[in-house]
Amino acid sequence: MPRTYAPGDERPAARRRLRNGRENHDALRRGVREPTLEEVSKGLVYTVQDRSILLPFYKRFFVDPALPRIPASVDPNAITHAGHLINLAGFLTLLLANACKLHASWPYLVAAACLQLYNFCDNADGAHARRVNRCSPKGELLDHGLDMLNVTYIAFISAMALGAPAPWWTALALLIPMACATTYWEQAETGLFSLGLMNQVESVFLLTTVLLVSAAFGVDVWDHFEARVVIMGFVVATTAFGILRNVMRTTRREGAGALFRVAPLILLDGAVLAAAATGALTPAAAVVIGTAGNVFFGVRCLALRTAGAKPRREPGMWFFGLGVVAFAAHPLGANAELLAAGAAATFFGALVLTNARDAFRAVRTSSSST
Repeated sequence: MPRTYAPGDERPAARRRLRNGRENHDALRRGVREPTLEEVSKGLVYTVQDRSILLPFYKRFFVDPALPRIPASVDPNAITHAGHLINLAGFLTLLLANACKLHASWPYLVAAACLQLYNFCDNADGAHARRVNRCSPKGELLDHGLDMLNVTYIAFISAMALGAPAPWWTALALLIPMACATTYWEQAETGLFSLGLMNQVESVFLLTTVLLVSAAFGVDVWDHFEARVVIMGFVVATTAFGILRNVMRTTRREGAGALFRVAPLILLDGAVLAAAATGALTPAAAVVIGTAGNVFFGVRCLALRTAGAKPRREPGMWFFGLGVVAFAAHPLGANAELLAAGAAATFFGALVLTNARDAFRAVRTSSSST
């Protein structure tokens, strides 16, 4: 059932314990108090629909028993940052091993361990914040913002763990973060944060299994029985279905006009995938351009929701999407490709930093006024 962060429990004792910052926001999320008009207008109240199969069991057997061992003095945001850095370390370890053509088991084992530690941190940070009454809009924004990066690392790890060929590598690297970006877009459009049956915990355990098998037998093991194609096809198909569900659900609620606000993302990723498939873009350039656009769009939607604004049509993404279409039709060579990848990384990277700065300013203003 969806959980709506709105009024519910009217315990006066809990009301007396309300303070500014994390505890006040936590009380709102748990339904202890009424949301203010400012919070509603700024998009800080939303509904979560989490249908994850494994998450309740993961929390019960892994997260909840460990929470009492985390000192109350530990900042929940420190757990969030630690999870991100651990996941990044696992990704970089596997990336460097692949770049150096290092045929060894330990990089896959390191990536698997880092992935599980990240998964624990990502589920423990919020639970720890609620336990010590230190929830806040800043913590939520930090968690969601870094998850846009974490999902990108996981997409890259998935491609490397399977030894994916170039077209599949590009598809995995772009579609998985695109699904995260459209989830944030739907949340900004409708106030619904919807998570499907196959979500973070399920994906992390599946990927961990793939990493362990690759560590034990090498990535060539996935050639047997067409296992590599089956797994990659399953991931791409379920991810594409999730993106389609996000778009259809949002369009039903917000009207056809919402399509024009997600169209730049679809155009950019579709054009990049098409250009990579035809050889007009190298896999590296395609991944750089698509990743930069995906991360920007996700962070942009988070920033707009925090400011109480709807997603926009993003002319910059239209420009790059149409540019990739033109490049695919008339390739201009390696130098132009390198220039396009560098321009996309610089342009979207600067916008990511600007939107993240504005979003954190908005939550600080909101927290100080409650």
